[in-house]
Amino acid sequence: MKNFTLYSKLKVSILIGSMLFLPSIFAQDVGYVHTTTSTNTSGHITRLDHPDLNNNPSAHFLFSQRYIDGSGVDNNNPTGIWYDGNRWAIYNENMATLNVGVQFNIFIPDDSSVFVHTASSSNTSGLYTYLDDTAQEDYLFYNTYWNPFAVYNTSIYGNYYNSASAKRALFSENATNIPENASFKIMKGSGTSSYLNSISSSAAVITGSSMRLDIPTLNGNPDAVFLYSHYWGIPTGSNQGYLPVVSEAFYSGGYWHIYAYGGEAFPTEVLIDIIVPETVLGVEDVDASLSKISIYPNPATDLINFQSKTMIEEIQVYNLSGQNILNSKQTGMKVQMDISSLPTGVYIAKIKNNQGWISQKIVKK
Repeated sequence: MKNFTLYSKLKVSILIGSMLFLPSIFAQDVGYVHTTTSTNTSGHITRLDHPDLNNNPSAHFLFSQRYIDGSGVDNNNPTGIWYDGNRWAIYNENMATLNVGVQFNIFIPDDSSVFVHTASSSNTSGLYTYLDDTAQEDYLFYNTYWNPFAVYNTSIYGNYYNSASAKRALFSENATNIPENASFKIMKGSGTSSYLNSISSSAAVITGSSMRLDIPTLNGNPDAVFLYSHYWGIPTGSNQGYLPVVSEAFYSGGYWHIYAYGGEAFPTEVLIDIIVPETVLGVEDVDASLSKISIYPNPATDLINFQSKTMIEEIQVYNLSGQNILNSKQTGMKVQMDISSLPTGVYIAKIKNNQGWISQKIVKK
């Protein structure tokens, strides 16, 4: 069994989306739990299965490792994101075997924005890589990302605000230089359809190798899904502890904690930012949603693909005023549409298959 803070920085802001012509469509960040199994995991890699991610190389998600006391499985290894050409995957950066039963919180953003950052000679120096378009007040969450340049990256990362450049930066907590061309998926949490908060470690909330997250949204809820990150040095001059080891979200005794591997006492003055999605899918919800339509790339510039596990019979595209502006009578398990004539914006695609009509959002860029 694992060993087991409170500084409130902000804010809860929940906005329930806009009413449209058919069912209501809500912009929302969504979370679910992925568990490694003998079917979805091989060696150091586990592949995800979700209709918003499958066959969609432009999709974004982030993750945090999780552990439920009494039933969890350890994974004391740095982890990252990889796309294999069909499925998104989580992998151990050091290529250690990923055991069956390890769990991850998966966060698929809608309101929150994600961008890819690559360490280069122009933005990186030693342990630090500086991020454009980031502010001191942002909530940042991030994972290492293998694909752009096929770089393994075994460091543990925190983030801080550099006042000289007025930018946020990622830094290697375990004091190893950041590899050239190492890439990251970075999310700025919007707090529109998610809950944002910050907790600082102190003696009052530290037990052994864990700090307690005493947050009403999470308390008493072992099914909660959230991301967390370490924000160093905020407010200025405080919270300057380091967390240079693999960590995970850990549920025990009615509370979520941040657990630090390595057996040492959890350090004080470590500020943890968290984001909790408005919508959390249970396992049965994810399984059921796999009958939905996969749409990729989304956003799209000209050609957009619709792929289903059953025959697609018709596609209708509507603008947000409810006007039918584009139709396709193509049939098949995969249908491609040309949307190059549409103005930039958000649309609703109605797709008919043997389950009836399914409505999903598409974006023309």
